Formats: sequence, structure tokens, C-alpha cells
Amino acid sequence: MNEKEIYIKILQWLNNKKEVAIANVIETWGSSPRPVGSIMAINSDHDIIGSVSGGCVENFVFGKALEVIKNNNVETLEFGVTNSKAWEVGLTCGGKIKVFLEKISHKDIDFIKKVNEVYTKNETMVTATRLNDGQRDIFDNTEANKSKVKFKIDYNTVKSSIRLLDNQEWFLKVFQNNAKIIIIGAVHIAEPLINFANHLNYEVFLIDPRSTFNEKKFNNIKIFKEWPDEALKKIIIDQNTAIVTLTHDPKLDDPALEYSLKTDAFYIGCLGSKKTHNSRILRLKKKGINEEQLNKLNGPVGLSIGAKTPSEIAISIISQIILFKNTVNA
Repeated sequence: MNEKEIYIKILQWLNNKKEVAIANVIETWGSSPRPVGSIMAINSDHDIIGSVSGGCVENFVFGKALEVIKNNNVETLEFGVTNSKAWEVGLTCGGKIKVFLEKISHKDIDFIKKVNEVYTKNETMVTATRLNDGQRDIFDNTEANKSKVKFKIDYNTVKSSIRLLDNQEWFLKVFQNNAKIIIIGAVHIAEPLINFANHLNYEVFLIDPRSTFNEKKFNNIKIFKEWPDEALKKIIIDQNTAIVTLTHDPKLDDPALEYSLKTDAFYIGCLGSKKTHNSRILRLKKKGINEEQLNKLNGPVGLSIGAKTPSEIAISIISQIILFKNTVNA
């Protein structure tokens, strides 16, 4: 479950007069199974959503979360696991996790609404929370930002992390939409590719104007049955967006690429052999696409793993997307 869904649920809980504790992963070492910024939410009726460790320490965090709700306080938990004991709790090579627990009640509902608004409007917001008492301040990249905490925030590179200010620890939490993947062509490879993307909590869009494919095969995605260059105009394409063309049909792929190459998408991949890709490059050059833009194309698409089946090809594609995403955000 992605963070956007978790905060929607938190807002529902608050609207139903339930108190909530949020557990944030604020620091990790070694083989922690969940990255910094991961969250789990627990309400006063003992409902749970999200995860901070993939199951390793959830039970203990759950108990402490109920105490935080009851005592109206904050708490920082640190879990260290040696290699010899790692298997017992699920950290296969040992590791450490630091988790910050804070209470969220109805008085915080405007903050939770603001978080949900960030996801709805595809914006970026950063909160700074002081670990010793839970004081929270909000940063956004608008002129209206009146944060009292004087951190320098670069919204293009900021990551969720702990920072020091006046010898006090603050946790910077970045709120922004998950990466999205836009797939051109409802072909055989699209189905496993969509499944992998769903598991990674990517927001998935499928574009194909042809009416011959079965929409029921594709779950948890947004489908556009129109020409790619028109459909792409309806999707916010930013630095968190990957685009993959799968049709082999220049009538569909080329207009999509012409549009995509002028966007900020961090990844653009094209299915097809080297010969097919060379022909594609020549067509795009004739349409005025310059060398710098053409260098953004990844074709043949995917990592070179000798993939043969649709699922193997989908694995190679999603792996290359992950590589680019993590390199861009490194």
C-alpha cells in the first residue's frame, strides 16, 4: 500500500473521531527492509495500515503506538539486530531501524488534509518535526511558505532524513507522489509490466486507442483509449515519470515519443530490436528531434539479461526503470 492511500485512510479515521499514531522510519543502517520515510499508522481502535519493517518489529511498534495515543506524547525507538539474530526478526543480514512515533488527533486534521492535497495536486511538501517534542513545521515551494524553522530546502534533491539544527534533531519528511509509469500499447508485455509496477506502488497509466484489448486484464491503472499524443496531454509528466512504448507501430509510438522527449520524464524506453530502433531514430530526426533529446531514448528497452518471455522482458524493463530512478534520486 502506498503512502497516498495511507494518508487517505488516516483522514477517514480522524473524520470518524479516532485518534491516530504515525510511526515513521527516520533512519536505517544495514539491511533494513523498509526505506527512510516509510510509515505505519495505528488508530485508537487498533486498526493498522502500512509498515515500518516488513514484519520485523511491527508488533512492538504497535504496542508503543497505543501508548503514544494514550499518553499524548512522542517516542523514538531504535532497533538493532546482529547478524546472528537477524533471521529471527527478518533482517537477513542484520541491520538497524530508528522509528519515530507521533500522535495525530483531530486538531491535526488540517495538516493531514494538506498532505492529501499535495498528493492530489502532484505537489511537493516537506515537514520538519523535532524529535524531542514533536514540534512540526511545514515547508512548501510557494511564496506563502512561512516556516519558522530555518532549514535550506532544495525541492529537487531533498530526501527524508534527520538533520541537526541548534544541536537538536529534526526529521525532514518529503511528501510527493510516487513514481508513475506510462505504458503505450496494451500488448502481452504490458500485463506483467503493470503487475510489477503495481507491486512497486507506481501510479500506472495505459494508453492504447485500439478497442481490441480486454480492459479487465489490467488492474489498478488508468486507461486511455485515445491517441498517445492526445492522452499524454492529460497526464502530469514530471521528473518522477517513466514512459515506455510497446506497440512496434510507428503510428502510435512515434507521436508518443515526439511528445515525451520534450517533457521532464526521467526515463523513456522503446521496445524493439536494434534495427527497429535505428529506423525509429531516423524517423524522429526527420521530424526535428535533436540529438540531445534522442539521447534520452532507451532502445532496445530494458536491461540486457537475455529476456525471452513477456514476463522476462517486463522484468528487464522495470529493472532499468528502477536503475534510472534510483540513479536520478541518488
